[in-house]
Amino acid sequence: GMAKISNDQGLTMAELVVTIFVLGVTLSSILMFFTNARVAEQYARDSTVAVSHGEYLMEEMRARATLANITATDWTAWTVTKGLNTLPTETINAVYTNSLADPLEITVNVGWVRNARTYLYSLLTRMTK
Repeated sequence: GMAKISNDQGLTMAELVVTIFVLGVTLSSILMFFTNARVAEQYARDSTVAVSHGEYLMEEMRARATLANITATDWTAWTVTKGLNTLPTETINAVYTNSLADPLEITVNVGWVRNARTYLYSLLTRMTK
């Protein structure tokens, strides 16, 4: 009869290409996951720092004797003297809806830049003396 042709070379070229492609997709997915997790973790850490800086500034405002004393203070400069600008290009400022109002409505903005992305936290409060 006819001799049986055996095909025991293992993987064909097409199978090899498909296998390498599947491995590549899998590895890049895993890499992407860890990169995203690292970015999320960094953002969480930055957010905690930003909020604590804003709250620190508000605590100082609460300690002031009068509302006029609060509005007369250059809070951006104050945060620099206190060494609060630890995030990359961090800026902290205070904005008043109406600086003569009582209660005084205050928005403390904390902004920073990380990996070419700009982030901003705004903390809103009302104070009366």
